[in-house]
Amino acid sequence: MKKAFTAFCLLFISHSAAAGYSLSVYTGKSFNQSLQTEEGLAIELDDSNHLAFSIDRTIDSARYGFYFSNTKSDFESSPELDVEMQYFLFQSAIEVPLGNRVNGYVGAQIGANYVKPNFVSSDIFFASGLYGGFEYLFNDQARVLFETRWLATIVNNASNVSCTLPTDEDNQCLWHFDGDVLNQFQTSLGFTYRF
Repeated sequence: MKKAFTAFCLLFISHSAAAGYSLSVYTGKSFNQSLQTEEGLAIELDDSNHLAFSIDRTIDSARYGFYFSNTKSDFESSPELDVEMQYFLFQSAIEVPLGNRVNGYVGAQIGANYVKPNFVSSDIFFASGLYGGFEYLFNDQARVLFETRWLATIVNNASNVSCTLPTDEDNQCLWHFDGDVLNQFQTSLGFTYRF
């Protein structure tokens, strides 16, 4: 029984290695766009840190897979209010060798942004964007990377969110993202392991 299990594990590992997959983890800074109330009052979000990971299938100098990122930002004027954003994106990129042990890459992504304020119900919006970066290859499996992502969330202003301000139960507010697109930029350091 143990021999059969060991043979199965070796077969699975060798098949996975031949298939070409990668797992990446990222951490970095997210830079946020302002929010705006129905009355035109600007609400600034603090820039915040994010954590992310991706799982990709690698084929020659291309890759495609799934990217997840989570960030939580406080309102500058009201630190007790915050909004959490979780990106669920499919991504694809091409790699270009730039030198000895250095690759560049550029790609696109499409999916959804789950926006969860702590004072109203959450909502899901369509998201897309572009990204690019550089990676240093320690060997064929291990890489360290630096990248920048532009994340654009399509937020139709018809889907305004109503909320109750904590200071006065009768004082209703209505806020929405400034324009039809919420732009967010991420800069990240990361580590990739290919198997």
